[in-house]
Amino acid sequence: MPQTIERDGALSFTVTAGSGDRPVLLVHGFGSNYAMNWEAPGWPWALRAAADRIIGVDVRGHGASAKPHDPASYAPEALVGDLVAVLDAVDAAQVDVVGYSMGARLTWELAVRHPERVRRAVLGGFGPRPLTEDDPDAFVAAIAFAAQLPGNDIEALRACAKGQAAHPFDAAAGVPTAPLLFVAAEGDGLADGVEDLAAGGAGGAGSEVVRLPGRDHRTAVSAQAFKRAAVEFLSG
Repeated sequence: MPQTIERDGALSFTVTAGSGDRPVLLVHGFGSNYAMNWEAPGWPWALRAAADRIIGVDVRGHGASAKPHDPASYAPEALVGDLVAVLDAVDAAQVDVVGYSMGARLTWELAVRHPERVRRAVLGGFGPRPLTEDDPDAFVAAIAFAAQLPGNDIEALRACAKGQAAHPFDAAAGVPTAPLLFVAAEGDGLADGVEDLAAGGAGGAGSEVVRLPGRDHRTAVSAQAFKRAAVEFLSG
């Protein structure tokens, strides 16, 4: 059953019980939502033995959460603040996190800004290439794909993309100290350079990268190999 808290509008999240030792936070990609990105491909089921609770958030601008049209509402620090607010609301002092695409970037930011809240993190479909409005092919493609998905507010998503593009990803600004696992499809151009990112000191002394054969950015989340790698890593 979805729950909401008030944070510049409604912020929707779902908590599913598991039988594991610690809570796991799931952070979806751009243009998606918790149900589409994680529930439909079976992630709560896959994580049930590793997590005592699975916490799924509809990122601001997505799903059942508020959808402001101001790009400033989508600065990374604002979206990370939303994640922290949800963790506080469910009394989760420290979590494991699985993020995909935009959600992986937010997971990285959460681990940098609030290292005490993140024990381990899996970052899927993510690399050092920043999304900016100076990269029109990637920018327009992201908006065009998201516009096809049901229930989306295209103006909110355009604002979300602009708000994050105004703050391009920069690994030099800070790297997580929590152990990280990177997962990316072999055909995922948005994850170009992930091996260099993983070898650059993120997660301590470097991090593992798992590549998914026969998958691309849009199909990686449903891969059983992704789920198996994440569960094994989070069980450590």
